[in-house]
Amino acid sequence: MGRGKNFFKVKKYLGRILLVLTQVIFVWALYTTSFYENSSLSILHYLRASAFCFCLLLQACQIRASISDPGEVRQKSIPLKLLLFHEMYDRKCRQCNSWKPPRAHHCKRCKKCIFKMDHHCVWINNCIGALNQKYFVLFLFYLLLFILTVLGIHTIGICDYFMRSKRKILSIIMTMTITKFQIYSILVIIFCFTIIISQMLLNQITAIRDNQTAVESIQDKFGRQQFFVNNFKQVFGDQEWYHWLLPTKPKLKLNYAEIVYAQELDNFDTEFVEDILYDETNPANIHFAEFMLDNYSKQKQ
Repeated sequence: MGRGKNFFKVKKYLGRILLVLTQVIFVWALYTTSFYENSSLSILHYLRASAFCFCLLLQACQIRASISDPGEVRQKSIPLKLLLFHEMYDRKCRQCNSWKPPRAHHCKRCKKCIFKMDHHCVWINNCIGALNQKYFVLFLFYLLLFILTVLGIHTIGICDYFMRSKRKILSIIMTMTITKFQIYSILVIIFCFTIIISQMLLNQITAIRDNQTAVESIQDKFGRQQFFVNNFKQVFGDQEWYHWLLPTKPKLKLNYAEIVYAQELDNFDTEFVEDILYDETNPANIHFAEFMLDNYSKQKQ
């Protein structure tokens, strides 16, 4: 048991170190764009301003994803109504000894059950769940825009420097200075980040499209299949579109009674169940209203 505790403690500090290290890299990358201030190209100034804005946005999203509640299950006891309705709700977490909704998963690092837990991200030192997945997706999105903008600045700046220089290109490349070393280093880091972040963002978009968390994909399970826009609103909130682009609190309704589908449920007729659980206009839905938690209203209380 001692080794296990030490392992999680090391990972906890590793997450904090990664959090600080990435912030340093972002600021350093932004600093390297100042090497082309003497350039007469106005597009570089616009791109640098854009990179600065993307840097602020991605940092805000990363911090919010790191400190926000990922979606801890607040209902601790098994609801009798759901238990009588169907046996699929009769589950208790062995670690928490509390009710475990169908789409919840226990995180050993956070030591609590997270609703729609996708994964525990060491990078932000927090779980990614129903309440903070929006911030994580926006963090990846603005990070990708940031590194692509920085890459564009260096590409245009280097080409402009080559065109204005009377020296041979090979001699310029081979002559090493502190400025050139920083440019080469940041370009290598940007190249690696572009591949990694693109794949991570693609995975998140796929997860939203399929209404399936990373944990559920390993277990070969998935949520209700519906249109992409409906799945998107379950992550980014049912609000005006501009809220989707900002790290504002999403207006969500967490339905603890939500069904998770698996191979063994293929033959289970869920049509009547879905009519009750997902249709708020259905009079029968009043029996399940207490299990649909409005995080927006909870925030105002």
